[in-house]
Amino acid sequence: MKPQIADSRPFLNWPDTLVDPERFREEQDRLARVWTFLGFAHSVARDGDWFRASIATRSVFVQRFGAELRAFENRCAHRSFPLRTADKGNGPLVCGFHHWRYDEEGRAVGIPQCIPLFGVGPAELGARLVPVEIALCGSLIFGRFRAQGENPTLREYLGESFDILAAISNTPRAPQSVSRTVEANWRVCFHANVEDYHPATVHRSTFGKDGYFNLEHLSHFRFGWHSAFFYNAAPDGLARMAAECREGTWQSHNYRVFHLFPDLTVSYLRAHWQNWYIVLVQYAAVSPGRSRMRAWLYPAPFPPRQPASWYDRLTRPASDLIRRLAMPWYVRMVLAEDDVYSVGLQSIARQLNPAPRLGALEERLAWFEEAYAEAMRAPSPTAAA
Repeated sequence: MKPQIADSRPFLNWPDTLVDPERFREEQDRLARVWTFLGFAHSVARDGDWFRASIATRSVFVQRFGAELRAFENRCAHRSFPLRTADKGNGPLVCGFHHWRYDEEGRAVGIPQCIPLFGVGPAELGARLVPVEIALCGSLIFGRFRAQGENPTLREYLGESFDILAAISNTPRAPQSVSRTVEANWRVCFHANVEDYHPATVHRSTFGKDGYFNLEHLSHFRFGWHSAFFYNAAPDGLARMAAECREGTWQSHNYRVFHLFPDLTVSYLRAHWQNWYIVLVQYAAVSPGRSRMRAWLYPAPFPPRQPASWYDRLTRPASDLIRRLAMPWYVRMVLAEDDVYSVGLQSIARQLNPAPRLGALEERLAWFEEAYAEAMRAPSPTAAA
Protein backbone atom coordinates (compact mmCIF):
# COMPACT_ATOMS: atom_id res chain seq x y z
CA MET A 1 0.00 0.00 0.00
CA LYS A 2 1.10 3.57 -0.64
CA PRO A 3 2.33 5.51 2.42
CA GLN A 4 -0.26 7.51 4.35
CA ILE A 5 0.11 10.41 6.78
CA ALA A 6 0.78 8.75 10.12
CA ASP A 7 -1.19 9.01 13.33
CA SER A 8 0.73 11.27 15.73
CA ARG A 9 -1.03 10.19 18.92
CA PRO A 10 1.22 10.25 22.00
CA PHE A 11 3.64 7.34 22.18
CA LEU A 12 3.08 4.94 25.09
CA ASN A 13 5.64 5.34 27.91
CA TRP A 14 7.26 8.19 25.96
CA PRO A 15 9.75 9.42 27.06
CA ASP A 16 9.59 7.74 30.51
CA THR A 17 11.36 4.50 29.54
CA LEU A 18 14.21 6.56 28.04
CA VAL A 19 15.09 8.08 31.42
CA ASP A 20 13.37 6.17 34.25
CA PRO A 21 15.11 2.88 35.25
CA GLU A 22 11.95 1.46 36.84
CA ARG A 23 9.76 2.13 33.80
CA PHE A 24 12.53 0.77 31.58
CA ARG A 25 12.64 -2.44 33.63
CA GLU A 26 8.87 -2.86 33.37
CA GLU A 27 9.12 -2.42 29.59
CA GLN A 28 11.89 -4.98 29.25
CA ASP A 29 10.04 -7.53 31.41
CA ARG A 30 7.24 -7.52 28.85
CA LEU A 31 9.52 -7.56 25.82
CA ALA A 32 11.29 -10.65 27.19
CA ARG A 33 8.29 -12.75 26.07
CA VAL A 34 8.57 -11.55 22.45
CA TRP A 35 10.46 -13.59 19.85
CA THR A 36 13.86 -11.85 19.57
CA PHE A 37 16.67 -12.48 17.08
CA LEU A 38 19.70 -14.07 18.76
CA GLY A 39 22.12 -14.97 15.97
CA PHE A 40 22.98 -17.30 13.10
CA ALA A 41 23.14 -21.08 13.19
CA HIS A 42 26.56 -20.76 11.54
CA SER A 43 27.89 -19.72 14.98
CA VAL A 44 26.94 -23.08 16.53
CA ALA A 45 27.81 -25.48 13.73
CA ARG A 46 29.98 -27.87 15.79
CA ASP A 47 29.12 -29.84 18.90
CA GLY A 48 29.87 -27.69 21.94
CA ASP A 49 29.79 -24.38 20.05
CA TRP A 50 28.00 -21.55 21.86
CA PHE A 51 27.41 -17.84 21.51
CA ARG A 52 26.11 -15.20 23.86
CA ALA A 53 23.19 -12.85 23.11
CA SER A 54 20.50 -10.98 25.01
CA ILE A 55 16.72 -10.87 25.28
CA ALA A 56 15.37 -7.63 26.74
CA THR A 57 18.61 -6.91 28.67
CA ARG A 58 18.82 -10.49 30.03
CA SER A 59 22.02 -12.26 29.04
CA VAL A 60 21.40 -15.63 27.36
CA PHE A 61 23.43 -18.13 25.38
CA VAL A 62 22.74 -20.67 22.65
CA GLN A 63 24.73 -23.91 22.55
CA ARG A 64 24.85 -26.98 20.35
CA PHE A 65 24.55 -30.36 22.07
CA GLY A 66 25.04 -32.94 19.33
CA ALA A 67 22.18 -32.52 16.85
CA GLU A 68 20.19 -30.14 19.07
CA LEU A 69 20.37 -26.47 19.91
CA ARG A 70 19.49 -25.34 23.42
CA ALA A 71 19.43 -21.92 25.05
CA PHE A 72 19.49 -20.79 28.66
CA GLU A 73 19.66 -17.64 30.70
CA ASN A 74 23.32 -16.86 31.27
CA ARG A 75 23.55 -17.32 35.02
CA CYS A 76 24.45 -20.22 37.26
CA ALA A 77 21.66 -21.74 39.39
CA HIS A 78 23.98 -21.53 42.41
CA ARG A 79 25.18 -17.92 42.81
CA SER A 80 24.11 -16.46 39.43
CA PHE A 81 27.65 -16.09 38.08
CA PRO A 82 27.53 -15.79 34.26
CA LEU A 83 28.31 -19.14 32.67
CA ARG A 84 29.50 -17.53 29.44
CA THR A 85 31.79 -14.53 29.85
CA ALA A 86 32.83 -14.15 26.18
CA ASP A 87 30.79 -13.57 23.04
CA LYS A 88 31.39 -17.08 21.66
CA GLY A 89 33.34 -20.26 22.23
CA ASN A 90 33.24 -24.04 22.47
CA GLY A 91 33.19 -26.29 25.50
CA PRO A 92 31.19 -27.98 28.25
CA LEU A 93 28.67 -26.11 30.35
CA VAL A 94 30.67 -25.43 33.53
CA CYS A 95 30.43 -22.41 35.82
CA GLY A 96 33.76 -20.66 36.24
CA PHE A 97 33.04 -19.70 39.86
CA HIS A 98 32.44 -22.96 41.74
CA HIS A 99 32.67 -25.37 38.78
CA TRP A 100 29.06 -26.52 38.75
CA ARG A 101 28.54 -28.59 35.62
CA TYR A 102 25.27 -28.74 33.65
CA ASP A 103 23.89 -31.12 31.01
CA GLU A 104 21.96 -30.34 27.82
CA GLU A 105 18.71 -30.09 29.80
CA GLY A 106 20.20 -27.40 32.04
CA ARG A 107 20.33 -29.72 35.07
CA ALA A 108 23.22 -29.42 37.51
CA VAL A 109 24.85 -32.86 37.23
CA GLY A 110 28.27 -32.13 38.70
CA ILE A 111 28.60 -30.16 41.95
CA PRO A 112 31.91 -30.22 43.86
CA GLN A 113 31.45 -31.40 47.47
CA CYS A 114 27.69 -31.54 46.93
CA ILE A 115 26.71 -33.96 49.75
CA PRO A 116 28.96 -32.43 52.47
CA LEU A 117 27.88 -28.89 51.58
CA PHE A 118 24.21 -29.32 50.61
CA GLY A 119 23.25 -32.59 52.30
CA VAL A 120 22.10 -34.29 49.09
CA GLY A 121 23.48 -35.30 45.71
CA PRO A 122 23.07 -33.22 42.51
CA ALA A 123 19.98 -35.14 41.39
CA GLU A 124 18.19 -34.61 44.71
CA LEU A 125 19.22 -30.94 44.85
CA GLY A 126 17.36 -30.37 41.57
CA ALA A 127 19.20 -27.19 40.58
CA ARG A 128 18.74 -26.22 36.94
CA LEU A 129 19.19 -23.30 34.57
CA VAL A 130 16.38 -21.06 33.35
CA PRO A 131 15.50 -22.28 29.84
CA VAL A 132 15.04 -20.02 26.82
CA GLU A 133 12.67 -21.19 24.11
CA ILE A 134 14.32 -21.03 20.69
CA ALA A 135 13.19 -21.64 17.11
CA LEU A 136 14.82 -21.34 13.69
CA CYS A 137 13.79 -19.50 10.56
CA GLY A 138 16.28 -20.76 8.00
CA SER A 139 19.64 -20.11 9.67
CA LEU A 140 18.24 -17.35 11.90
CA ILE A 141 17.84 -18.26 15.59
CA PHE A 142 15.13 -16.52 17.62
CA GLY A 143 14.42 -16.88 21.32
CA ARG A 144 12.03 -15.79 24.08
CA PHE A 145 11.11 -16.39 27.70
CA ARG A 146 7.70 -18.04 27.77
CA ALA A 147 4.91 -16.37 29.74
CA GLN A 148 1.32 -17.09 30.62
CA GLY A 149 -1.23 -16.44 27.92
CA GLU A 150 -0.77 -16.46 24.17
CA ASN A 151 2.56 -17.80 22.90
CA PRO A 152 2.54 -17.84 19.07
CA THR A 153 5.03 -20.04 17.24
CA LEU A 154 7.86 -18.28 15.44
CA ARG A 155 6.20 -18.92 12.07
CA GLU A 156 2.96 -17.43 13.35
CA TYR A 157 4.82 -14.47 14.79
CA LEU A 158 6.82 -13.64 11.65
CA GLY A 159 3.82 -14.19 9.37
CA GLU A 160 4.42 -13.43 5.70
CA SER A 161 8.08 -12.70 6.30
CA PHE A 162 8.92 -16.21 7.58
CA ASP A 163 9.51 -17.82 4.16
CA ILE A 164 11.33 -14.71 2.94
CA LEU A 165 13.71 -14.66 5.90
CA ALA A 166 14.27 -18.42 5.67
CA ALA A 167 15.26 -18.06 2.00
CA ILE A 168 17.48 -14.99 2.31
CA SER A 169 19.30 -16.49 5.33
CA ASN A 170 20.36 -19.50 3.25
CA THR A 171 23.98 -18.40 2.97
CA PRO A 172 26.74 -21.03 2.86
CA ARG A 173 29.31 -18.75 4.50
CA ALA A 174 29.10 -17.33 8.03
CA PRO A 175 28.11 -13.65 7.80
CA GLN A 176 30.54 -10.87 8.56
CA SER A 177 29.63 -8.89 11.65
CA VAL A 178 30.22 -5.54 13.31
CA SER A 179 29.10 -4.24 16.69
CA ARG A 180 29.42 -1.26 19.00
CA THR A 181 27.76 0.51 21.89
CA VAL A 182 25.40 3.42 21.20
CA GLU A 183 24.70 5.90 23.99
CA ALA A 184 20.97 6.04 23.26
CA ASN A 185 17.82 4.12 24.11
CA TRP A 186 17.06 1.13 21.87
CA ARG A 187 13.71 2.61 20.83
CA VAL A 188 15.29 5.88 19.70
CA CYS A 189 17.87 3.91 17.71
CA PHE A 190 15.21 1.79 16.05
CA HIS A 191 13.18 4.87 15.11
CA ALA A 192 16.07 5.93 12.89
CA ASN A 193 15.75 2.66 10.97
CA VAL A 194 11.98 2.46 10.59
CA GLU A 195 11.27 5.67 8.64
CA ASP A 196 12.16 6.89 5.16
CA TYR A 197 12.29 10.65 5.74
CA HIS A 198 15.87 11.03 6.99
CA PRO A 199 18.10 9.34 4.32
CA ALA A 200 18.21 12.44 2.12
CA THR A 201 19.44 14.56 5.03
CA VAL A 202 21.30 12.26 7.44
CA HIS A 203 22.81 9.99 4.75
CA ARG A 204 23.67 12.48 2.03
CA SER A 205 27.30 11.31 1.98
CA THR A 206 26.43 7.60 1.77
CA PHE A 207 23.04 7.38 0.00
CA GLY A 208 23.63 10.30 -2.36
CA LYS A 209 22.02 13.71 -2.85
CA ASP A 210 19.11 12.80 -5.10
CA GLY A 211 16.49 13.91 -2.61
CA TYR A 212 13.65 12.07 -0.96
CA PHE A 213 12.01 8.83 -2.00
CA ASN A 214 9.33 9.30 -4.64
CA LEU A 215 6.09 8.35 -2.90
CA GLU A 216 4.70 6.99 -6.16
CA HIS A 217 7.40 4.31 -6.24
CA LEU A 218 7.32 3.43 -2.56
CA SER A 219 5.15 0.80 -0.86
CA HIS A 220 4.65 0.06 2.83
CA PHE A 221 3.45 -3.34 4.01
CA ARG A 222 2.21 -4.22 7.48
CA PHE A 223 2.04 -7.78 8.78
CA GLY A 224 1.38 -8.45 12.45
CA TRP A 225 3.70 -6.32 14.57
CA HIS A 226 6.12 -5.92 11.67
CA SER A 227 6.45 -3.82 8.53
CA ALA A 228 8.33 -3.64 5.24
CA PHE A 229 9.42 -0.97 2.79
CA PHE A 230 9.62 -1.92 -0.92
CA TYR A 231 10.74 0.33 -3.74
CA ASN A 232 9.15 -0.13 -7.18
CA ALA A 233 6.91 -2.98 -6.00
CA ALA A 234 3.40 -4.08 -6.96
CA PRO A 235 0.55 -3.80 -4.41
CA ASP A 236 0.93 -7.53 -3.74
CA GLY A 237 4.72 -7.29 -3.57
CA LEU A 238 5.09 -8.84 -0.12
CA ALA A 239 2.86 -11.85 -0.87
CA ARG A 240 4.55 -12.31 -4.25
CA MET A 241 8.04 -12.26 -2.75
CA ALA A 242 7.00 -14.77 -0.06
CA ALA A 243 5.56 -17.11 -2.72
CA GLU A 244 8.66 -16.91 -4.91
CA CYS A 245 10.92 -17.57 -1.92
CA ARG A 246 8.87 -20.65 -1.04
CA GLU A 247 9.07 -21.86 -4.66
CA GLY A 248 12.78 -21.13 -4.96
CA THR A 249 12.27 -18.75 -7.91
CA TRP A 250 13.07 -15.42 -6.26
CA GLN A 251 15.60 -13.19 -8.07
CA SER A 252 17.28 -10.13 -6.59
CA HIS A 253 15.83 -6.79 -7.64
CA ASN A 254 14.79 -3.48 -6.05
CA TYR A 255 15.72 -2.18 -2.63
CA ARG A 256 13.57 -3.39 0.27
CA VAL A 257 13.73 -3.39 4.07
CA PHE A 258 11.95 -5.48 6.72
CA HIS A 259 11.45 -4.27 10.29
CA LEU A 260 10.74 -7.06 12.74
CA PHE A 261 9.46 -6.14 16.17
CA PRO A 262 11.01 -5.51 18.57
CA ASP A 263 14.49 -4.59 17.34
CA LEU A 264 15.63 -6.15 14.05
CA THR A 265 16.08 -4.53 10.62
CA VAL A 266 16.75 -6.71 7.55
CA SER A 267 17.85 -4.77 4.45
CA TYR A 268 18.04 -6.15 0.91
CA LEU A 269 20.26 -3.80 -1.06
CA ARG A 270 22.41 -3.55 -4.15
CA ALA A 271 26.15 -3.38 -3.58
CA HIS A 272 27.46 -2.16 -6.97
CA TRP A 273 25.89 -3.21 -10.29
CA GLN A 274 23.85 -6.43 -9.98
CA ASN A 275 25.51 -7.61 -6.77
CA TRP A 276 23.07 -7.79 -3.87
CA TYR A 277 23.66 -7.92 -0.14
CA ILE A 278 21.68 -8.76 2.99
CA VAL A 279 22.32 -6.61 6.07
CA LEU A 280 20.77 -7.33 9.47
CA VAL A 281 20.95 -4.68 12.20
CA GLN A 282 19.79 -5.10 15.79
CA TYR A 283 19.68 -2.58 18.64
CA ALA A 284 19.65 -4.59 21.87
CA ALA A 285 18.68 -2.66 25.00
CA VAL A 286 21.35 -2.37 27.71
CA SER A 287 19.98 0.43 29.91
CA PRO A 288 17.57 3.36 29.50
CA GLY A 289 20.26 5.37 27.73
CA ARG A 290 22.44 2.70 26.13
CA SER A 291 22.09 0.07 23.40
CA ARG A 292 24.30 -2.49 21.77
CA MET A 293 24.26 -2.38 17.99
CA ARG A 294 25.01 -5.66 16.20
CA ALA A 295 25.06 -6.03 12.42
CA TRP A 296 25.54 -9.03 10.12
CA LEU A 297 26.12 -8.86 6.35
CA TYR A 298 26.60 -11.30 3.48
CA PRO A 299 25.92 -11.61 -0.28
CA ALA A 300 22.29 -12.33 -1.15
CA PRO A 301 21.92 -16.04 -2.05
CA PHE A 302 19.93 -15.39 -5.26
CA PRO A 303 20.73 -14.60 -8.88
CA PRO A 304 19.91 -11.04 -10.03
CA ARG A 305 16.77 -10.56 -12.13
CA GLN A 306 18.74 -8.34 -14.48
CA PRO A 307 21.63 -10.35 -15.98
CA ALA A 308 25.12 -9.21 -15.12
CA SER A 309 27.12 -7.54 -17.85
CA TRP A 310 30.13 -9.24 -19.42
CA TYR A 311 32.38 -6.80 -17.57
CA ASP A 312 30.75 -7.62 -14.24
CA ARG A 313 31.18 -11.35 -14.85
CA LEU A 314 34.81 -10.87 -15.90
CA THR A 315 35.75 -8.83 -12.84
CA ARG A 316 33.58 -10.74 -10.33
CA PRO A 317 36.46 -12.52 -8.47
CA ALA A 318 38.22 -9.22 -7.79
CA SER A 319 35.06 -7.21 -7.12
CA ASP A 320 33.76 -9.85 -4.68
CA LEU A 321 36.93 -9.44 -2.63
CA ILE A 322 36.61 -5.65 -2.72
CA ARG A 323 32.99 -5.84 -1.60
CA ARG A 324 33.87 -8.19 1.25
CA LEU A 325 36.39 -5.64 2.48
CA ALA A 326 34.31 -2.53 1.75
CA MET A 327 30.83 -3.55 2.93
CA PRO A 328 31.64 -3.68 6.68
CA TRP A 329 33.18 -0.22 6.37
CA TYR A 330 30.11 1.07 4.53
CA VAL A 331 27.69 -0.42 7.07
CA ARG A 332 29.64 1.09 9.95
CA MET A 333 29.61 4.50 8.27
CA VAL A 334 25.84 4.48 7.57
CA LEU A 335 25.01 3.36 11.10
CA ALA A 336 27.39 5.93 12.58
CA GLU A 337 25.40 8.61 10.77
CA ASP A 338 22.22 7.29 12.44
CA ASP A 339 24.00 7.26 15.80
CA VAL A 340 24.47 11.02 15.66
CA TYR A 341 20.70 11.44 15.50
CA SER A 342 20.02 8.85 18.21
CA VAL A 343 22.61 10.16 20.67
CA GLY A 344 21.42 13.71 20.08
CA LEU A 345 17.82 12.80 20.95
CA GLN A 346 18.92 10.84 24.01
CA SER A 347 20.85 13.88 25.28
CA ILE A 348 17.52 15.71 25.74
CA ALA A 349 15.36 12.64 26.39
CA ARG A 350 13.44 14.28 29.26
CA GLN A 351 12.26 16.97 26.84
CA LEU A 352 10.83 14.62 24.18
CA ASN A 353 7.26 15.58 24.93
CA PRO A 354 4.80 15.90 23.23
CA ALA A 355 5.12 12.95 20.88
CA PRO A 356 6.69 13.45 17.44
CA ARG A 357 4.64 14.80 14.53
CA LEU A 358 4.77 12.16 11.80
CA GLY A 359 4.34 12.37 8.03
CA ALA A 360 3.74 9.82 5.28
CA LEU A 361 7.39 8.73 5.15
CA GLU A 362 7.18 7.97 8.88
CA GLU A 363 4.08 5.80 8.73
CA ARG A 364 5.94 2.65 9.70
CA LEU A 365 7.32 4.37 12.79
CA ALA A 366 3.71 4.84 13.94
CA TRP A 367 3.04 1.15 13.21
CA PHE A 368 6.05 0.21 15.33
CA GLU A 369 4.69 2.29 18.21
CA GLU A 370 1.29 0.62 17.92
CA ALA A 371 2.98 -2.79 18.15
CA TYR A 372 4.96 -1.56 21.13
CA ALA A 373 1.76 -0.45 22.89
CA GLU A 374 0.20 -3.87 22.26
CA ALA A 375 3.28 -5.65 23.62
CA MET A 376 3.14 -3.54 26.77
CA ARG A 377 -0.38 -4.80 27.48
CA ALA A 378 0.82 -8.40 27.72
CA PRO A 379 1.80 -9.98 31.07
CA SER A 380 5.52 -10.07 31.81
CA PRO A 381 7.49 -13.28 32.47
CA THR A 382 8.33 -11.88 35.90
CA ALA A 383 4.65 -11.50 36.75
CA ALA A 384 3.90 -14.96 35.37
CA ALA A 385 6.64 -16.50 37.49
